[in-house]
Amino acid sequence: MTHTAPTFNQILARVRTIKHKLGKARAIGISAPGRWRGEPMVERDGERYIIMQCDSPLAMRLALRSEDTNEEAIKVLVTPLTDADLDDELRIRLARGKLYSLNNWEIVKGLFQAHTIDPRVARHAFLAEELMSLSPSEGYAPAAGGFLDAERAWSIILRERLGLTTGQPDLAQLLLWSTSRDAVRAWQQLPETLRTAATEWLAQSAGPAAEHVLCCIQINPEPEAVPIGLASLVMLSPQAGDSLQRAAGKMEERYFGGSLPEPAVLQRWASAARELIREQGEGAKLIRELLHRSDEILQEVGAAEYAHLSDVSPMGFDQRLARFGQVLSDLLETDPSDGFTSAGVIEPLRHAHESVNAHIRSRMQPEQRRIERLEMAIRLLRWMDSAGATTGDAPGSLGNAARYHLAEGGFVDWARATLRTGDAVRELSTAYSRLFERVTDIRERQARRFAELLRDWTAAGAGGDEVLPVEEVLEQMIAPLAAEVPVLMIVIDGMSAAVWRELLADLTFRGDWMVLHREMGTGERPVIATVPSVTELSRTSLLCGRWRAGGSNDEQKGFSENPALSRGKRSEQTAQLFHKPLLQDADDAVLTGEVRKAIETRSRRVVGVVLNAVDDHLLKGEQIDVRWTQEQIKPLGALLYEAASAGRVVVLASDHGHILDHGTKGTTCEDAGERWRPDDGQPGEGELVIKGKRVGIHGEGAVICPWTEKLRYGVKKNGYHGGVTPQEMVVPLTVLASGRTLPVGWQEAVLDEPAWWNGEPEAMPVQPSPAPSTPPPQEPAAGPLFEQPVEEPTAAPAAAQGAQPTDKATPTPPEPPESPQPPESPDWINRLLASALFQEQKKLGGRHVPADEVFTRVLSALDQRGGKMTTAALARTLQRPPHRLSGLVAVLQRVLNIDGYQVLRRDEVSDTVEFDRDLLLQQFDLKS
Repeated sequence: MTHTAPTFNQILARVRTIKHKLGKARAIGISAPGRWRGEPMVERDGERYIIMQCDSPLAMRLALRSEDTNEEAIKVLVTPLTDADLDDELRIRLARGKLYSLNNWEIVKGLFQAHTIDPRVARHAFLAEELMSLSPSEGYAPAAGGFLDAERAWSIILRERLGLTTGQPDLAQLLLWSTSRDAVRAWQQLPETLRTAATEWLAQSAGPAAEHVLCCIQINPEPEAVPIGLASLVMLSPQAGDSLQRAAGKMEERYFGGSLPEPAVLQRWASAARELIREQGEGAKLIRELLHRSDEILQEVGAAEYAHLSDVSPMGFDQRLARFGQVLSDLLETDPSDGFTSAGVIEPLRHAHESVNAHIRSRMQPEQRRIERLEMAIRLLRWMDSAGATTGDAPGSLGNAARYHLAEGGFVDWARATLRTGDAVRELSTAYSRLFERVTDIRERQARRFAELLRDWTAAGAGGDEVLPVEEVLEQMIAPLAAEVPVLMIVIDGMSAAVWRELLADLTFRGDWMVLHREMGTGERPVIATVPSVTELSRTSLLCGRWRAGGSNDEQKGFSENPALSRGKRSEQTAQLFHKPLLQDADDAVLTGEVRKAIETRSRRVVGVVLNAVDDHLLKGEQIDVRWTQEQIKPLGALLYEAASAGRVVVLASDHGHILDHGTKGTTCEDAGERWRPDDGQPGEGELVIKGKRVGIHGEGAVICPWTEKLRYGVKKNGYHGGVTPQEMVVPLTVLASGRTLPVGWQEAVLDEPAWWNGEPEAMPVQPSPAPSTPPPQEPAAGPLFEQPVEEPTAAPAAAQGAQPTDKATPTPPEPPESPQPPESPDWINRLLASALFQEQKKLGGRHVPADEVFTRVLSALDQRGGKMTTAALARTLQRPPHRLSGLVAVLQRVLNIDGYQVLRRDEVSDTVEFDRDLLLQQFDLKS
C-alpha cells in the first residue's frame, strides 16, 4: 500500500501549533506513514527547519545526536513509528516526549485554537491544506468561541489566494475585483477543485450571476467581466427589439463560451457593472479603460450603432448628443407657426435632452460645459418664442432699448456665446451653428434699432434723464454712495452685459455677496459708453468724470483729483486708482500690499481698480470657450475678500462692452479703429454716421461705426469694440454688499432673470414701483440696479464679521407696500393648514417657521408647475433672492417631510425644488 508523503505545509503547520503551546521546542517528532521526500533543510519566514526521515529508533537517536551549525534550527523527525516504539531516552529528547500525528483538520484546529470546524468547510478536505499553507508566521488569531466558521475560513483563502478583501462579496465587489489582471491570473491558476468550491461559495453571497462572471474570468485572458456586462446593457435594452440578435450570438460565442446566461441573470450582471461605474466615477483611469473596452466589444459584435441604448457608454453619450443635434436641426428647419416650444413641437427635443441628462457622463465635470450648451440652446428657443424676440427690436427710446439689453439681451448673448465654439459631435455642432445664426439675425435687427436710437439721441445733444452717459457715473452713482459707505469700484475693461450676467450669477450663487438697488422712488438709468466705444475714450471718461480721451496716467490723475470722490485734502482721503501694473508684484502674486492697504483705509472713501481680463481675452486670435467666474478674473477674488473685510460696498462696472468674432468681414480703412472709422460722408451697408458732442477721440464730432456684429476694420481677433451695437455701448453697473449693514437708501435686490431663462411660460407678477421719469411704465426696469423692490425685505442685517461700522447709522427699512391679495387657495391647502398634524409639525420648524401664506404660495406655485420648479423660478415667485431660498426650503422640509418621507425635496444637481402632492395628502391624512 502506498502512503501519501507528508507535505512541508503539513509539517510547518504542525510545528507552529506545537510551538504556540510549548514556546521553545528544538526537536519535534512527527508520526506519518508516508516518507518525507523533500529537502533536508528548509527555510521559511526567517526560521530554519531540519527535516529528517527516521525509519527506526536507531535512526532517530543518530538524528538527535547529529550536530548542526545553526543552534536555532528546529529538528523535525518524520517516522512511521508510534509512541510505543520509543524508549525513555528518545522520549525525553522530543517535545512533550511523544510523536505528533499529521491529521490535517486536527492541525487546523490547533492553528485556530478551535475545537469545532464548520461542516461547510470540513467537507472539502483540500481546504485544510489551504489553511495550513496560508498560516502566517505569527499564527492565526483564535477562532471566536472555539468555532472555525466557513465565513472566516473562506475570507482567509479568498484574500490570500485571490486578493478579495471580503469573504462574502456582493456582485459589484466581485466585478470590481475582476478588473485586476493579477486577479484574473490568480483565478485562472487556482486548482480546479478549489476553483469549483470557491465558485459555489461566492455564488451564495453574490447570487447566481457570480457563477457566470467567474466562468467569464476563467475563459477570457483579460479582465473582461465588467466590459462584457456593460456591453450587455445594449443587448438587453427593450428598445433594441430583435435588431441585435446577430450581435448577441457573436457575444455568446466570443465571450460566454457558447452559453449565454439567462436574461434575468445577465441583467443582474449588467446592472451591477453599471452601478460599479456610477459609484467609482468616470474620472479614474481604470474606469475609462473599462468603458472604452465595452465600446470596443460593441464594435466587434456589430452593435456600435446601438450604443445610445446604454447610459454609461462613452460612444452612446456622443450618439445621444448627435440625436439632440439632429432633432434641433429638424426643429429649426420646420419653423412652426405656433412657436418652437409649443406643446408637441418641442417634445422630441425634450426627450433627446432628457436622454442626454440621463447618461452618466452628463454629471462628469469635463462634460459640464457641453451639458450647459444644451440648456442654453433650449433657452434660446424659448426666447425666440417670447415677446422680447419680436418687441426688442422696436423700442420707443434709447433708454427702453438699453434696459431691454440689460434685462434680456445680456442673457441672450450669454447663451449664444456658449454655442459659438460648437461641439465635437458634428450633428450637434451643425445645429448650434444654425441656431446661432437664427438668434443672431434677430439680435442684428435689435442692434440696428438700438444704433438708430443712439444716433438720434447723440445728435440731439445726448441729454435728458433717459440714460446716464458713462462720464457721469462718478458724480451720479459713486459719489452719493461713497457719502454713505466706503466704496471699492472695480472696472472690468470691456465687460459686456453677457459677461456681466455670467459673472453676477457666479458671485451671487456663492451667497457671499448680495446685489443692492436703490429704495423706492429713485430708479436708475442705463449707462451708455462714448462713441466710439473704445478704452482710451470711454474708460478715461468714466474714471475722470468728464468726457475726454487719454491713458492710464490721465485716469489716475483725474480719479484722484475728482472733487466728488474725496472728503478731505489729506492724501489718505483722496480717491485712489490702481491699474494692472500696480496690482501684483514679487512679494504678493495676487494683490500688492499697497492695494490691500488702500482698501483697508476707510478714510479713503473710494478706491478704484481696473482689471483687464476681458479686454485681454479679446486680443487672442483663437476662439477660447471662457467661463466668466470669480476664479477666471484674477485678482477679483482677492479684491472682493479685502472689500468684505474692510466693510466696503463694491461697485462692479465696465467702461464699454464688446462683440465676439464669428465670421466677421474685415475691411481695410485708413486711420480706422477695430470698429470705427473717420466720417467720410459715405457710410456703407451695416454702418451709421454718429454725430454729436460725445463723438470722436480727438473731438471730431462725427465718426462712422457699424451697427452690425459682422463688420470690422482691424485684424482678426477673438473680439472687438468700438461700434454702436448694444453689446458695445450699454455699460453694466452693479452695486454689491457682503455685510448685513446696508448703506442708507439701498436695499437687497432680487436678481431679474427672464421668465424664458428658467423655462417659465410667462413672467411671474412682481410688486409695482415708480418707473424712471422718462421711460414709459410698460417697459420694466432691468438689471440689479433696476430691480423692483422685494415683497418681504429682510430687516436691517447685522454687520459682517470683521467689518467696521458705517459713518451713518442705517435707518430701519421702510415698511413694504401692501402686497396684492393672493389668489384663493386650493381646498387641499386650506385643509392642510387647518389640520392638527400640520400645527404640530410646525413646532419642528424652529423659530423661523414662515407664515401660512408662505406655505400657500410655495405649494401653489409648485403644484401649478407639475411639482417641480428651478430654485431661481421659485425665488422669483416668492420675491426672495435665490441664495436665500435654501434656508426657507430647509424649514419647509422639516415641517412637511414627516418621518423622512420626501414631500418636499431640493435636488442640488439640477438646482430644482420638487413637491409630491399625493404624498403630502397621504402623510397628513387629507385624502378624501
